[in-house]
Amino acid sequence: MDRLGMMEVFVLAVETGSFSVVGRRLGLGQPTVSKLIAQLEERLGSRLLLRSTRGLAPTEAGEAYYRRAREILAQVNEADVGAVAEDNTA
Repeated sequence: MDRLGMMEVFVLAVETGSFSVVGRRLGLGQPTVSKLIAQLEERLGSRLLLRSTRGLAPTEAGEAYYRRAREILAQVNEADVGAVAEDNTA
């Protein structure tokens, strides 16, 4: 999965507090979501989520990454909408 896809998985994990919910929303298995988060953490060299039997919580680094990733994903979505709007006016 590409970087933006991994960001989306991470943002959804923080927002839902559950790998299972993320998996259902994105059509992925819970183990796949867990692996993607682990790969993201390894790539960044930082633990982003604390996992417990009650759910997930972002670490301090995870909270900072979440805020930036959410902004980036919003900008990407805006760019997509803008491109579609421009194409429809042509």
